[in-house]
Amino acid sequence: LDFSRQTKLNPQPTDLNGIAFLSIPLMRQQALVKNVDVKFNPAPSLPMLTLDRSQFQSVLLNILLNALDATGPGGRITVSTGLSESPDPQGKKGVAIAFEDTGCGIPAEHMGKLFDPFFTTKEVGQGTGLGLSVSLGIVQRHGGTITVKSEVGKGSTFTIWLPLEIQG
Repeated sequence: LDFSRQTKLNPQPTDLNGIAFLSIPLMRQQALVKNVDVKFNPAPSLPMLTLDRSQFQSVLLNILLNALDATGPGGRITVSTGLSESPDPQGKKGVAIAFEDTGCGIPAEHMGKLFDPFFTTKEVGQGTGLGLSVSLGIVQRHGGTITVKSEVGKGSTFTIWLPLEIQG
């Protein structure tokens, strides 16, 4: 539904570390069952961001669950936050949250399609192919970006970058 009719944002001052602290436990049981270690490395004293908490938490959960799906038993998912410059040439100041997994990685031929609606490599009935597309839309509506680095057989890192608001 979010994809077909983008819901209105309800932005509020939000602590990105706080959203991550709330999101990670929601998938920790699945990680324990699968024997995947989940670590969180929060940067201290991150500035507050103006975000729609509910929509942004759904983005974090989607990326976490994708990382868990890609990571085999004995693997690891590391979530880290920090100050960061935008990935574009302007180098604007912002905050990043990175999701690094030791999973199967993403083949080069799939990298350009990851955020396309309905693109999925999951088995029928296991996914719609909308999660990353919807997530990217939510992040972009907050002025941010998602970048992906991946190596087949070694894992992937999805990084969400969000701008700092200029206080006037």
